[in-house]
Amino acid sequence: MYVAEQYAMTPQQAWAHVEDTGAGDLVTHSERGIDVTFLPFVVVRDQERTSLITHLARTNLQWQDEGEATWVVHGPDAYISPTLCDPQAPDARVATVPTWDYVTVHITGRLVAHHDEEWKFESLRQMVDRFEERWTLEAGGINLVRQMLPAIVGVELVVTGIVGKAKLSQNKSTSEVTRIADHLATTGHCPHIAEIMRQLAVPYTVAREQRVAWAKGLRLENRRGSAAT
Repeated sequence: MYVAEQYAMTPQQAWAHVEDTGAGDLVTHSERGIDVTFLPFVVVRDQERTSLITHLARTNLQWQDEGEATWVVHGPDAYISPTLCDPQAPDARVATVPTWDYVTVHITGRLVAHHDEEWKFESLRQMVDRFEERWTLEAGGINLVRQMLPAIVGVELVVTGIVGKAKLSQNKSTSEVTRIADHLATTGHCPHIAEIMRQLAVPYTVAREQRVAWAKGLRLENRRGSAAT
């Protein structure tokens, strides 16, 4: 995935988004072509590796696509109108046009299929523990749950890399980013992305503007020093 510097998420930010979301598109390839399935997952870590685990219906042959794979975890997204930005200056070199802001994370790794009944049962327990507040596997009847196991295949993505992209109008000024975030929040159009813009985009634009102001001040001092000599 191409990520311009101003849109790059740190690995910590990307993983936080992944764990908060808990579902995404598993993308694999085989002789059948490209397979894509939207799946919930659980992030499992130990001293040796980080994995995303879930399961597929045995009739979904994507579990056969063992090897290189990608999990795409989507975030909030929103259309951004030029009307939310500053008026375009007459001498502007770049046009102000509509755009789309979004968050997405791509996790790459090696897909492994698991047929062991205990592995599948434990992965189901982890899934329930991750998403359920009250219900347990015991409530569903352990024996009945175990009878379902032959119909599914456990799936594990052994993670080798993660890339996060948060395109949140960081190319705009701080005042514009704040205005866009306020609009998305107050209109109810996309309050989640407004929150992320305040967390990630505003600090970025503030720091950039501070660097620009410092550079301008340094150039001014240099000019004054040259004039004095």
